[in-house]
Amino acid sequence: MPIPLETERLLIRPYREGDAVGLHDLFNSAEVMRWTPSPPSKDLAETAQRLGRTMAFTARQPPGLGLWALELRANGDFLGQVGLFPVEGKGPEVEVAYELAPRAWGRGYATEAARALVEYGLRELGLARIVALILPDNVRSRHVAEKAAMRLAGPARHYGLDLLKTRSARTRVLR
Repeated sequence: MPIPLETERLLIRPYREGDAVGLHDLFNSAEVMRWTPSPPSKDLAETAQRLGRTMAFTARQPPGLGLWALELRANGDFLGQVGLFPVEGKGPEVEVAYELAPRAWGRGYATEAARALVEYGLRELGLARIVALILPDNVRSRHVAEKAAMRLAGPARHYGLDLLKTRSARTRVLR
């Protein structure tokens, strides 16, 4: 099953240029950006440029990998961005990522999206394992990873940051 992916409540879909407004709410939020290696966007024009780079990045990835928009299926409300992509853009490990607007926190959306992406990566893409890289103080993200069947693997240094690495508890059987 390729992207777009649907879960009970969510749609994971390719970005569209019109997503810059919703993405700016995310990239302009100090609460969200506290947990990412990227700085906040100064304005909507900068977010639109970042969206263009994200779309180009996704286009360069192998099929099924990239960053995508996350929205509610019921009404199309933009919730954030999620993805599966090579760690630091080069791999070899593939990471699952989830960044949601604070108004969407605490509703299980990140967990639902992360579970779907991990399952998709292992079953459909044939990845052997998936990791999540999390700032040590980001307790919410650690809980999401745990609920997505990922287990703590230990400290890691990526993106110039000291992080915690979790790994998918399930792995595909290599034959």
